Amino acid sequence: MLRILLVILALSSYADGADPVPAELAGSWTLSEGSVRKLPSECRNSRLVFTSDGRLIALNGELRFVTKISIKRRNDGFVVHQDFLEHNSKPNCQGKSPEYMLSRFVHDVYFERNGAFLRQYIWTKETGRFIEFVRTRST
Repeated sequence: MLRILLVILALSSYADGADPVPAELAGSWTLSEGSVRKLPSECRNSRLVFTSDGRLIALNGELRFVTKISIKRRNDGFVVHQDFLEHNSKPNCQGKSPEYMLSRFVHDVYFERNGAFLRQYIWTKETGRFIEFVRTRST
């Protein structure tokens, strides 16, 4: 469980004009109902935002963790390479500090679209372990 949250918050990368954020990833994503049930209640509002300027913003608890991303297509998905940019110095949903999260930072994360879901694989796709997000509806 902790690893899942660490990977969520470890998201950040480098993107330039040659590597725009694909439409399949762009926008805001919240945890799916299936993934929410696996997490403590204080972690169920975790969200990812892929911005048009090549940033990935991970929101978890009070923590806002921002990375610069570059994205490469691989097989049926995307490898998102991330480089840390900033955080807001607040703890995540488990009370972990941003410095703690940085000490476990993962630079390359594999994502795959599966219908309406965006799957974020934990460590590698081969593990078969993932969490799912759904696109946040705009109101």
